Amino acid sequence: MRKMTLIGVLLLASAMECAALPPEDEATMRRIVRFLMPQCGGNRTTRVEYIPELIDVLNINGDTNRLARLLAELAQTNSAWYAKMAMWQLEKYGTPAQLPFLYSCATNPAVANSAMKAMLRIEGVTSNSVEMVRRYLEITNVSESVHWDHVEVFKMMFDMLGDNAPPSDKELVLGCIMRHAPENRRCPRQLDEVILSADTGYRFSKRRLSVLRGVYLRGLNEFQLPYVTNAINELVAYPEANLPD
Repeated sequence: MRKMTLIGVLLLASAMECAALPPEDEATMRRIVRFLMPQCGGNRTTRVEYIPELIDVLNINGDTNRLARLLAELAQTNSAWYAKMAMWQLEKYGTPAQLPFLYSCATNPAVANSAMKAMLRIEGVTSNSVEMVRRYLEITNVSESVHWDHVEVFKMMFDMLGDNAPPSDKELVLGCIMRHAPENRRCPRQLDEVILSADTGYRFSKRRLSVLRGVYLRGLNEFQLPYVTNAINELVAYPEANLPD
């Protein structure tokens, strides 16, 4: 995998040495870097009514294919900031040509969340994309805050499926999520709500009770504990023995 190095100063920020790129691409890459560079005050010093999109500030005649290709190059830089920002932009501008690269990022903790979102937007929910998400969920050397990212990806998958999706597609996604759900103790309420919205039979089921008990045993913060405790009590009172699978 080719690496590029961020060097020097470009308009009070880092510049990029892109000797491997054609001259016209090098100039465009420098504009991309300038757009994505960190700025004081949340990237804005004054209030503006309109914040341009990246494609709007580049002189590339709306060529999103070219932009996506350059963003994929930038995402391979040694700079964590620019790699992450480039992947974030690929969520919007990525094309099928970037799918192999996005697949390769499925287990990269630094950029996997954006890679999965970009992949899903391009490819949709397929057996292949669900497999990539499964690999993404298996990353272990991450902070618990990443559990919020997982919920975002799950919600995106169900939103893309819609209400009229074939049952087999929904079961494929649910199977992927259910393997992960008992481990998500950071935001079990939000994940529970995502599953409830997609599976009408989940609310009063042994599956749900098992998931909630699993996250409860892992320990919950004061914001999640009341929801999980109340849901468990409601299910146990059903009574538990009568709950469907």
